[in-house]
Amino acid sequence: MAIDRFTTDRLTVRDWRPDVEDPSRRRSLETALGGVLTPPVLEPLPPPLQLTQAGISEWVTARAEEGDVLLITANETDELIGLLLLASDLESDRPAIHIGYLLAETAWGKGYATELVTGLVSAVQAKGPVHLVGGVGRDNPASARVLCKAGFHHDPDLSTADTDMFVRLVG
Repeated sequence: MAIDRFTTDRLTVRDWRPDVEDPSRRRSLETALGGVLTPPVLEPLPPPLQLTQAGISEWVTARAEEGDVLLITANETDELIGLLLLASDLESDRPAIHIGYLLAETAWGKGYATELVTGLVSAVQAKGPVHLVGGVGRDNPASARVLCKAGFHHDPDLSTADTDMFVRLVG
């Protein structure tokens, strides 16, 4: 179930593969990501999503190998404001798409996260039944609120001591 593009009132969300695969577009993308992948943005993320000494280029390569990544741009400015990460597990008896998102500090507090997740739910709706799953560090209540606003519910069976898991059946 590929989600490669959707729009909301203020956001355009699209597959990053054309940008990653074209050398000049990739350089532009990596430059733009330098303004998104700041320490405060990366801080709540698990170790595999942290930048290392290898830098943004290696980070992009690793994310491209792990799952689908979509660029989030603000419609008003066409500026890159974040990334949506999707990892599909559609072969199990409970098909699921694990979601994660990163928003630039300049996009915080403007309702973009809720708009993004709600837009994703709408985009997935037409694709058929699937569970959307999002994990949130217990020290990140703002992201938990975003998921709840988008109709996700807390799943204590999937949660761990450090991470609350939220699920929504769509379709």
